[in-house]
Amino acid sequence: MKRILFLFLVVVCSIPLTAQNVLLQSLKTEADRNLATLKMQPVPAYYISYRVYDQRIHAIAASFGEITMSRPVTQRLFNVAVRVGSPAMDNTREIKESNEQGYADYNSAGYGLLGLEDNPAAWKTTLWQKTDAVYVEATKRFEKVKANVAVKVSSEDKSNDFSSETPERYSEKMINFSDAKFDPKPYEEKLKKFSAVFKENKDIINSSFSFEIELTHKYFVDTEGAEIFENRLCYRMMMSASGKADDGMDIPLYKSYFAYDLKDLPTDDQVLKDARWLSETISKLRTAPVADSYSGPMLMSGQAASMFFHEIFGHRIEGARLKSETDAQTFKKKLGELVLPEDMSVIFDPQLKKSHNIPMNGQYVFDDEGVRGQRVEIVKNGILKSFLMNRTPIDGFPNSNGHGRAQIQLNTFTRQSNTIIESSKPKTDKELRAMMAQQLKAEGKEYGYLMDQVSGGFTSTGRYMPNAFNVTPYLVYRIFADGRPDEMVRGVDLVGTPLAIFSQIAACGTDYDVFNGYCGAESGSVPASCVSPTVYVKMVETQRKARSQSQPPILARP
Repeated sequence: MKRILFLFLVVVCSIPLTAQNVLLQSLKTEADRNLATLKMQPVPAYYISYRVYDQRIHAIAASFGEITMSRPVTQRLFNVAVRVGSPAMDNTREIKESNEQGYADYNSAGYGLLGLEDNPAAWKTTLWQKTDAVYVEATKRFEKVKANVAVKVSSEDKSNDFSSETPERYSEKMINFSDAKFDPKPYEEKLKKFSAVFKENKDIINSSFSFEIELTHKYFVDTEGAEIFENRLCYRMMMSASGKADDGMDIPLYKSYFAYDLKDLPTDDQVLKDARWLSETISKLRTAPVADSYSGPMLMSGQAASMFFHEIFGHRIEGARLKSETDAQTFKKKLGELVLPEDMSVIFDPQLKKSHNIPMNGQYVFDDEGVRGQRVEIVKNGILKSFLMNRTPIDGFPNSNGHGRAQIQLNTFTRQSNTIIESSKPKTDKELRAMMAQQLKAEGKEYGYLMDQVSGGFTSTGRYMPNAFNVTPYLVYRIFADGRPDEMVRGVDLVGTPLAIFSQIAACGTDYDVFNGYCGAESGSVPASCVSPTVYVKMVETQRKARSQSQPPILARP
């Protein structure tokens, strides 16, 4: 009989019996108790994990100078994961040629609400009920996995379904909501003042201003011995407004702010200045020319380049995705190859709260599989070195680097965290524009584009649909080869395929900006960030944005 010795990193040696530790111990006790029974069943379970998000949120919203919502939210959410079979092959394996690929058929089975009162007996009853139900579903799926393996061709990737990791114990001192000393009244007044700016402009049809403080206590335990408690306190503010051009095209603009400390949010004067700029820009965009389809050089601001890298590159180096037989696996066989200019590097570091003095929304200490988040140099000096990994191994990468993430309602998948784009030979904005002008003249083109701000994007990484991406900018300028002033345009979508456009990246600038937001994929919506300098791309392709067919409002806005 083999004995397995687990090494624990003990961060807190003497743990008082606080509410946080009562919950941690309740989770651990129930996980161990349930596994002791389930591992003796005809289809044995070999692993159970419990995640809990204990959240306190206060959200405020305003529109045209009036508060539309101000409310606190308290919720305690949990997720149960049960693995049956063995690490070599378990119920999470992809089922080929069916609609049950990846996690699709069981992804939300383990989600539930845990009682808000500190009542261990009630918690354990809830966990017992859900664990039993998830185990039943896991055994059903495991039978399908075994049948699928028996009748389908062997998988290209021969790695196990679950990695072996050293469990850790980690507990931060609990931050209470009262510690933030948050009073909603001053922020309600601020939002009324900020949102009233949009009331002054009759071109604006819809507008909103929101502020949110969120405190999440994150708990994780598993039957291997991991016990994690982590705080996440953050603040978000966002303004949005939209108008409509005479031809029916919608004109939306957004600006958001993110911080872990209130002092890192902008001053009231700066927010008002940004709101007035946004209002004026909507009026200018209403009458701006509509851009035609285009191919040629483009400058991307740091914010736009951040979204660009997130969509065209980040999703294609997520390890669990590279194991799927339905994924195009664009970069899987390119380890050791030059994929970017030699002066560029791409780093993922979930431990960073700031980069270039900019707060990063994708920060965490431990991922949602209880693995410490690690700094990973994916591209170093232009060469692809590694992949992001969770506890789903792939050939050559048997272990996690702490990128197993999920919305609490869903099961984990490999996901991006904080992305940092770096260049060892940055160029000034003047030098980048000179490079673009030279190329435009050589190609006989009148102008190129500057993609300044973006609202989001999406990408397809599968084999059966075109392996393409779409980034949706909302602020784009023409840059003329003859040095004329830049011209604002509208109706641009950046499209393309990853390898083609990656080969056209030529240089980086010195000014950095961030895209702080949420990324949606197989495991739901998770906070993510990317910090990037301005990037010059020698050849891109754009298409006209889809146009709304509804007319502008008939009635004048009051």
